[in-house]
Amino acid sequence: MIASEAAENPAFPAEARSQFLAIRKNVELEARLIDDLLDLTRVTHGKMTLEVGAHDPERIVRDAIYTVGREIEQKGIELRLNLAGEARLVAVDDVRLQQVFWNLLKNAVKFTPEKGVITVSVRGGRAAGSVAISIADTGIGLSGQELEHIFDAFTQGDHASHGAHRFGGLGLGLAISKSLVELQGGTLTATSAGPGRGATFTVTLPLSLAAVAARPTPPVELSGPAAALAGSGPPRRKVLLVEDHEATRTALERLLRRRSYEVTSAGSLAEARSHTAAHAFDFLISDIGLPDGTGFDLMREMRAQGGVRGIALTGYGTEEDVSRSHEAGFLVHLTKPILVQSLDKALTELHR
Repeated sequence: MIASEAAENPAFPAEARSQFLAIRKNVELEARLIDDLLDLTRVTHGKMTLEVGAHDPERIVRDAIYTVGREIEQKGIELRLNLAGEARLVAVDDVRLQQVFWNLLKNAVKFTPEKGVITVSVRGGRAAGSVAISIADTGIGLSGQELEHIFDAFTQGDHASHGAHRFGGLGLGLAISKSLVELQGGTLTATSAGPGRGATFTVTLPLSLAAVAARPTPPVELSGPAAALAGSGPPRRKVLLVEDHEATRTALERLLRRRSYEVTSAGSLAEARSHTAAHAFDFLISDIGLPDGTGFDLMREMRAQGGVRGIALTGYGTEEDVSRSHEAGFLVHLTKPILVQSLDKALTELHR
């Protein structure tokens, strides 16, 4: 019988169960340390594989909370949830993002005393088109010096040996979490008012285009260079949008019109050519794989007719794919799923 089963088996004497429990905890700790080292190696060598899809961050954070529920209950910690209950979709690997939230919650539980409070909040991020997930605790807090190095691998500050308490680990969890978040286009930050005053870790992620397609959104005033250049007054920039996937095309149309572009859309190469024959365009935003040709063909044709600048949309993002896009005349290469912030950055590039 394995140690984990024996530790819970009432048929064993209390002393034996206690010994099995200690064995189980040591095995779990060693397995976790090995996993952390492997993840750090993958990240460092660019070998981390992500399975990206459109996911609701609230669901992911709830799943992570469930995994640490028992530990929260054992310490009598009060868990406060400030969730909007609003469908926000982010383009992430949900398993890896849950790993990040689990890590942050484990740390919050570890460094928060009994009867303390952990608050989990999901809200719109400061940047347009983003969502922020914060995990705040009333634990031992962090000094300014600790905050400077909190995400460094193999680094543990005074918080790892606070008073009579000593906390285990190699100091890899936060370093790996930060790398995983950044690999998915987001940021992970830490703040604290000082020792004994708790800490807050915030994951900010860009919304995916699927979020825009999922629900109607009211017009907003956009900040940033792309918005200023696009809608600063007549004449409005004319964009030819070519995308055979209807939901993605609809989402892109909505985003571009909200940014004051005049949009003409097409679902095929033939339809796009009919538009170019009748109208002149400033920009081309085109999927590469079309049912009757490629976006490369269209970009070359439009470049030959005039100084059109373009953004390529594709599911492939190798160096060779990017080079092919640039050779065809596209200024920017975006890999699907398209993030709102990535699109805004690409539009800014077109105006330069």
